[in-house]
Amino acid sequence: MSDWDPDVGRAKNGDPDALDRLLRAYWPRAFRLALGITRQPSTAEDAAQEALMLVAGRLAALRDPAAYPAWSKRIAVNAATSAARRRRDHATIEDAPTATFEDEIADRVDVLRALGTLPLWLRIPLVLRYVEGLSSREIGRILGAPPATIRFRLVIARRRLAAALGAGDAVVLETFA
Repeated sequence: MSDWDPDVGRAKNGDPDALDRLLRAYWPRAFRLALGITRQPSTAEDAAQEALMLVAGRLAALRDPAAYPAWSKRIAVNAATSAARRRRDHATIEDAPTATFEDEIADRVDVLRALGTLPLWLRIPLVLRYVEGLSSREIGRILGAPPATIRFRLVIARRRLAAALGAGDAVVLETFA
């Protein structure tokens, strides 16, 4: 049993404090996923907020509290994917942090730009693996694909990301680790 299991059960039964704890714990994860997928801080905030509302609204329908982590991540991925598709024609990196005060921020902006070159079917597994630290099996459960397919997508995504960054795979892995 995980730390959040009791809160899931209580929130499903209408406990507003338990729901508040769940959503507070969920927000950073939802935002990280959304930022990795959308590459836009403002769009990521909107997508994460939408995911929070969906989790709160659909929690009563969740049958197994143990399924909460994958279920809630899938909601965040879907919200971010929808937001990214809506902004596809208008996507820019203008509202990302500027690189004027630290090289680390410049590196992050470069990674966000490089992520932006990847199609969603490659970007989502990459973010789930290197931002969320999920295994191929866990990613497969979230995306509804076999682990072998996820591993294949990760190989392709790492190669394309490395090419976009003008670096080797080792640099890409360090950036996400």
